[in-house]
Amino acid sequence: MSDMVEKTGSKNAIASMTGYGRSTGESPLGRVTVEIRSLNHRYLDVSVRVPRTLMLLDPEIRSLVRDRVSRGKVEVFVTLEEQPQDLAIDTARALKIAGSLQEVAGNIGDTVRLEHILMAGEVITSREVEAGPEVASVVLSTVGSALDSLVAHRVLEGQALARDLKERAGELESITDRIEGLAPEVTERVRQQAGRFLSELDLGEHVDPQRLEAEVALLSQRSDISEEITRLKAHLASFSVTLSTGGVAGRRLDFLVQEIQREVNTIGSKSSHPAISELVVDFKTSLEKIREQAQNIE
Repeated sequence: MSDMVEKTGSKNAIASMTGYGRSTGESPLGRVTVEIRSLNHRYLDVSVRVPRTLMLLDPEIRSLVRDRVSRGKVEVFVTLEEQPQDLAIDTARALKIAGSLQEVAGNIGDTVRLEHILMAGEVITSREVEAGPEVASVVLSTVGSALDSLVAHRVLEGQALARDLKERAGELESITDRIEGLAPEVTERVRQQAGRFLSELDLGEHVDPQRLEAEVALLSQRSDISEEITRLKAHLASFSVTLSTGGVAGRRLDFLVQEIQREVNTIGSKSSHPAISELVVDFKTSLEKIREQAQNIE
């Protein structure tokens, strides 16, 4: 996990997967503008759009992104405001065309002008200037600056998410404490209900009292939610520690939310206590908001 944390550029910062960065630079080919935006994605998905003259830099640009970002759909746009071209004039061809046209023009009493020569084609040719080492250096440096801006944006948004998640996790801990306070009533409630039911049946001598007591005890044990509460509190503690530790925490937070969901579902299904059932509903409502927020974390 430490290697992944390094990629964010800030070891202890929770980062969002959404962000934007922009930077410009001056190169022999003209002004370079780099814009980078990132969105939520399960893995790292990088797309790069560059002018044809800079296509050779595509692998290096992707490598720079992978060094700084671990998760998210990242789109890199590199543009050149100007793309000067080398112009070449084929003087020999121009003179040859001019001579041939002059012969025709002399026969019909006309004159040859420059546009007539150019219309013959291939007199003036152009080629795009190739991106040399100096241009590559400017482009990659500009990409790096845009990545700095992107990462800063993601961290800033991530800090806001972390604060919100910590507050909501605190609410879940409070609800869990209330459920724990009511937990002893669950088994006693089951025992009393079973006792009333069996007494109404008036089985009398047909049932062994010890066997009856054992069955009631088994029902009470099955309704015991103490183990689920213990695991739930442990998962919530891990969730808070993960937020405090920072780094690339999104996948771990996703996993913990799933584990928390599993435990609270079990508590809800095992307990017939009205107050606990109501608390479970409140818990799940808050947990769903946490799930939505956690999915934005890198």
